[in-house]
Amino acid sequence: MSISFRITRWHAASARLNTPEHWQAWAKGELDAATLPESRPDLAFLPAIQRRRLSPAARLMFDAAHQVTEGVHCPTVLVSHDGELNRSFDLWQTLLKEHSVSPTSFGLSVHNALVGQWSMLQGDTSEHTALAARESGWELAFLEAAAMLEEGCDRVLVLAVDYPLANDIPVACRRAPFPYAVAALIEAGNGWTLERRNPAGQNGDYWGALQWAKQMWAGQTDFCNPYTDHAWQWHTTP
Repeated sequence: MSISFRITRWHAASARLNTPEHWQAWAKGELDAATLPESRPDLAFLPAIQRRRLSPAARLMFDAAHQVTEGVHCPTVLVSHDGELNRSFDLWQTLLKEHSVSPTSFGLSVHNALVGQWSMLQGDTSEHTALAARESGWELAFLEAAAMLEEGCDRVLVLAVDYPLANDIPVACRRAPFPYAVAALIEAGNGWTLERRNPAGQNGDYWGALQWAKQMWAGQTDFCNPYTDHAWQWHTTP
C-alpha cells in the first residue's frame, strides 16, 4: 500500500518544547524535554472566553492547527490515542465523590469533541473526522486524508494530539513522553510517498506523530516509523 501527496505546511506544538531551538535540540538528542517546565500556548487568535473553555489537549491542538491553516477552512482528520483521557478520569472521580458530573464536561470528553471544538470555533463546516487507530494513527490519518483528496478536496488538515494520562494516576499504561500536537496541511501531488511495510519484531509506540516530527526537524527525507506488527516508510525527494 502506497500513497503520495504534498505537505504544504506543518507545525508541532508541545507543552514543553516551546521554540524552534528546543525542537531542533530535542530532535538531535541534545535536549530532554522532561527537564523543561510545562507551559501552554496563549492562542491569542481566540477570544479569552473561548480560550478558557479549552482543555490542555485542545489548546495544543488549536495552536498546531492554526499555525498551518491561518484561517483557511478545509476538511480535517484528527487522530488521537489519549483523547480527553485526563478529563475522563476527573469525571470518574467527581462521579464517585459527588454522584453527578457536569453535562458540559461530559460532552467534551467524547473522542470527537476536540475536532468538533475546532470546527465550531473556526466556523468551519467542512467535513471533520476523528480517528482512534491503535499505534499507527498518524499514518492512517494521512491515508484517510489522501482518500479525501482523491474525492476532490483541494487540501486536508491532518492533526494528531496526545496529552498523556497524568503521572499521579496509578494506571499501568504507556504514556507519551510529553504532551504534543502535530498538524500537517496536505494537497494532491507527489512530494511525499508513504508506504506500508510488514517487518517482524518491531517495538512500536503510539506517538508516531511525535517521532515523525523528530525526523522532520532533523531534516530527514527517507525514514521509517516502526510499530508492533508493521511499519510505514516516509520518503521525499529534496
